[in-house]
Amino acid sequence: MRPSNRKRTVPLLVVALVTALLAVSGCNQASQKPDLTTEKPPAPLAPEVTQYKSEPNITLYRSATGQKEELKLEEYLKGVVAAEIGPKFPMEALKAQAIVARTMTLALLNYENGTRGKHGTDASDDHTEFQACDAKKITPEIAQAVDETRGQVLTYEGKFVYALFSSASAEKTASIEEGFPKLKDQAAAYIVPVDTNWLQAAPEKYRDWTVKVPRSTVKNFMGAQAGSLDDIRIGEKGPSGRALTVVAGSASIPAVDLREKVGFDQLFSTYFTSVGVEGNHVVFKGKGWGHGCGMEQWGAYVMANEGKDARTIVEHYFPGTMWNQLYQ
Repeated sequence: MRPSNRKRTVPLLVVALVTALLAVSGCNQASQKPDLTTEKPPAPLAPEVTQYKSEPNITLYRSATGQKEELKLEEYLKGVVAAEIGPKFPMEALKAQAIVARTMTLALLNYENGTRGKHGTDASDDHTEFQACDAKKITPEIAQAVDETRGQVLTYEGKFVYALFSSASAEKTASIEEGFPKLKDQAAAYIVPVDTNWLQAAPEKYRDWTVKVPRSTVKNFMGAQAGSLDDIRIGEKGPSGRALTVVAGSASIPAVDLREKVGFDQLFSTYFTSVGVEGNHVVFKGKGWGHGCGMEQWGAYVMANEGKDARTIVEHYFPGTMWNQLYQ
């Protein structure tokens, strides 16, 4: 499941806890907690939401050491915001990230069993398994952003939102089908393409990129029916313009699967502008960084610098969702 000048995405488990939920990381603007309420009457909250009447503890797997750590949820979130977005973002973007990360954490714990099956813990600090978390990178601004949004989450029809986030998108964010097709039934109503034409704010390497992958590697992924790959091309496209499939010969592979196999940090997104061959390599040209679903961190950066508050940012990327205060 980060604007950052790195990763991700989103930071984005669920397909390996959202198969790398963040495949793909201020300025102190306001001291008040953002009011994310909407005019829509709230739906009754589900039992998994109302159970949080006070701040919970969570267990965290530390990938570098293999150790398990128990800590308060809000303290954990400070490490997530630090690792997934970093301190150079404006305060309102940091607050938006805190709300999104808190919501996603609780959604994964309650609906995807966290990393309990893999590590025996609620969460992992490996961004390909859950969300990145680095307490050493916490700054006063990041701590403030988390503290001022304490207990705030997003819900849809009374349930926790799959509050996905990624780094940078071209023109529009992705539909859930484009980024996480296995979550279509859970999140299709609110993970929809929205305008986010702020790619120019992202690191230059993610604005327009070219990635070369050995032909033999791609052929191995696609199988013998792909033939020589001389005719490899983009197949179907989704509503945001991202590739849904890549085809060659009589073979077809979902673009999200191909990206996972090549490597999330190598094939930056599925927003391909072209796919072809040059000699012994398949050449992917594209834009953006991350799966593209939910909040685009560099878009949040631009919106915050334009004076938008966390409420406006979050509502833009998760239309139709509701704000809730779980605990003080």
